[in-house]
Amino acid sequence: MKKLYLIVILAFLMSGCSAIGMQPNIKHHQQNTISSVHPRAQLVAASTGLVGKLDMVNVRFGTVGQLQRAEVSIQNLSNKRYSLEYLYTWEDQQGFAINQNVVWKRFTLAPRAIKSFQTIGPAPDAYKINMTVRLPDDIFIHQDITSPKR
Repeated sequence: MKKLYLIVILAFLMSGCSAIGMQPNIKHHQQNTISSVHPRAQLVAASTGLVGKLDMVNVRFGTVGQLQRAEVSIQNLSNKRYSLEYLYTWEDQQGFAINQNVVWKRFTLAPRAIKSFQTIGPAPDAYKINMTVRLPDDIFIHQDITSPKR
């Protein structure tokens, strides 16, 4: 009888003690994805301080010959002026990266402002675009100062 009583108590404890219908009002951003308003476009914050401060609006796709063209607009949701960097990456329909571009470009976004960006897919099979935005980083921080100069 004691074993049955112990099993019932353990089952109750393992089921959790949370109140039904009580969920915290927390906005969760998986992997810093800020916006996926369009099935073929995604905005990602490389700097966690930008999560909830920016949004992607007015996503459009078109074609130029055999290549895809995309235009996205980024909106500053805050009252702060940002100096940012952005990077485009294109994917095919299966989600594989196409000709990764590793050039970060700078732009400034005024409070509550919207700025548009255009890009052309690097290959005919380019289908989806990911735009990553980050706060500028000091390049000198990443230099290895312990290596000897030759």
